Parts: sequence; structure tokens; C-alpha cells
Amino acid sequence: MSRMWKKAAGYGAMIALLALVSCKQSTREGRMEKPIPVSTPAPQKGPESPSPQLAPPTEAEVASALHRVFGDDLLLEQAQGTVFITGDFNGDDAQDLAMIVHPAPGKLADINGELANWIIQDADVYFIAPPTNQHVVSVPVIPAAKVKEGEVLLAIIHGYGGQGWRDPQARQGYLVKNAAATLLRLGPSIGEKAIRQMHLPQRTEIIYEQRNKKKGFLFWTGQAYAWHPSEG
Repeated sequence: MSRMWKKAAGYGAMIALLALVSCKQSTREGRMEKPIPVSTPAPQKGPESPSPQLAPPTEAEVASALHRVFGDDLLLEQAQGTVFITGDFNGDDAQDLAMIVHPAPGKLADINGELANWIIQDADVYFIAPPTNQHVVSVPVIPAAKVKEGEVLLAIIHGYGGQGWRDPQARQGYLVKNAAATLLRLGPSIGEKAIRQMHLPQRTEIIYEQRNKKKGFLFWTGQAYAWHPSEG
């Protein structure tokens, strides 16, 4: 009996030892099966999506926008070919509107009045500051521009927000002399060597035109609109 009891005790100890080893191994495997979670940084938010492509303007929409900004002082030119065009002319990611117009009868005093809510300027008279690494000697004095009776102009409305020039809050207007020409197409400002050499702060869309049988483009200087002949 003593010998059998010793064997049983030995078997029991062995079983207990195996159980202990198995438990430790199971615990180790369990720990290996549950790795410490690694925190993944949240992806950075990319730039906002560009504004949705807006529908082409209708003549009724253009006439409404013209009246909203310029009242009844201007009339849309009734001529063959394109008399209005849209694009981001001042580089603020909002769509702008340019229209060929002329003064309404008897409205010249209102158009040139000091209380007018728009800026009158001449596309042939402008100033572009040189790059910051150059010294500015003096800023030329640019005389105030005035609209003449029967003069054909380019009226520009700067857009606001995602709806651009259609937004009721879009009320910043320009009347540009020597810019009402045959509207040809749009293009990126960076595509013109002359503009790249000016080191303008914004990239914009420019309006290619044919004026007095000579091709050129109208562009935003950062402060005003200017006309530049095409190279060649």
C-alpha cells in the first residue's frame, strides 16, 4: 500500500506540474494573442474641396446681377458675339462676372458720382509694385478715371462664396475703360511669361481679348485690372 500510495502521489505531483506548466503556457499564449494596441494618428484633414462647377450663366441672370450692383445706370451691350464671361479673375476662388456695357441715357452723372458704389479705372493706366527685393522709387499718381457719354466699358462683379457673382452679397463692382473688346477665352495667369515676371501675389484667370485688331489679355494686378498685349 505504501508503495502504491507513493506512486499515486508521484503521479499526482506530475499531473499538477503539467497542469501548472500548461496554465503558464496558456497564459503566455493568451498574452501573445492580445498584443498591445498601437494608436494610429487620425488622418489630417486635407484642403477643402473646390467649389462645385457652376452652371453657365443665362442672359437673364447676367442682367439681374448687373442691376443688383449697378442699378439702372448701365445697359448690357447688344452686340454679336460674346458680351459676358465668367471666371476667377481676382484669385479668391469665387466665380466673377465680366460684362460689356454702356451708360444708360441720362445716367452719366450718377456713374461718375462720388457716391457710386463701384470703382472706375482705366486698363491702360496702372501700376505694379516691383518685387520686394527691389527698391520702390516712387508710386506714380494715377488720375481718376471718368466714363464718357456712349463709352463702351467692361463691368466686372467680384463673386462671393460658393455661388460667386450670383450671391446677393456679391456687390463689389468695377467699371474698366479700354477693356470692352472681343472676348475670346479664359486662361491661367501663370501661363503668361509677362505675368510671371511681374511676381503678382495671386494666381488668377485672365481674359484673352482682341482690341483694335490686336490680341492681348486683361488681368488682375492685385489692385486693379490691366490690359497687356500678347507677345508676338
